[in-house]
Amino acid sequence: MMHTYTSSTASKKLLLRFIMENIDYRKRSLYLQEIISMSRVNDVWRHALATFFDTPAASFSVKAFCKN
Repeated sequence: MMHTYTSSTASKKLLLRFIMENIDYRKRSLYLQEIISMSRVNDVWRHALATFFDTPAASFSVKAFCKN
């Protein structure tokens, strides 16, 4: 017996959103892995990572300028 599967537009949208978020997560993971590998070579990257992870997320401002 053959089953036909039809999906609604809502489930298609949910699936597409899940796929896009998963791709975005993988990209961010790859970027983080690259920064971690650079931190092994250059100490500046290690300090930047330590500062990033030690700073609470609520203190970041999108409009804040770099103080360097």
